[in-house]
Amino acid sequence: MKKIYILLTKSNTICSRIIYQFTKGKYTHASLALDAEFEELYSFARRYRYSMLPAGFVRENIYSGIMGDSDDMRCAVYELSVTNLTYYRIKMMIATMERNSREYRYNIRGLLGCIFGKKLGKENNFYCSEFVYYILTESGAVRDGKDIARIVKPMDLRDLPQAKEIFRGDISMLRSHRLAV
Repeated sequence: MKKIYILLTKSNTICSRIIYQFTKGKYTHASLALDAEFEELYSFARRYRYSMLPAGFVRENIYSGIMGDSDDMRCAVYELSVTNLTYYRIKMMIATMERNSREYRYNIRGLLGCIFGKKLGKENNFYCSEFVYYILTESGAVRDGKDIARIVKPMDLRDLPQAKEIFRGDISMLRSHRLAV
């Protein structure tokens, strides 16, 4: 068995504040981690620190970029146990997305649809929590009995039956706590 992690965060960026205004969720961003050190985080987000666009498939970590700049960013970590085969599937799906990253776009329409309760978007377009949910369900890591085409907000990922909360605090606490995970 392997462990994977969902990292939920709420930054102080304009985009995060806008998402919060509509969702009122404690967390506004989701990333998928394949290691307990959170050095292999994957998501759909801005590609450059100081500009919301362009956005798409990105690698993140808790030591640099927006996460590295904000010691008081709220976050929570959810752990999922997966089989070795499922872990391999996840790694292959992510490697394919990374290798073909130009074919994947940020789902701005989907984000707007999420705010208004309507599923929107095109194939290969994701917003952060939509991406995490897609990887988890398509790999077989999660079976929550719901339609993959449903609208998924970051806060919804906490409710996945296989997800167990193992940390809640701020990002600086996570950086020091990470070895104990």
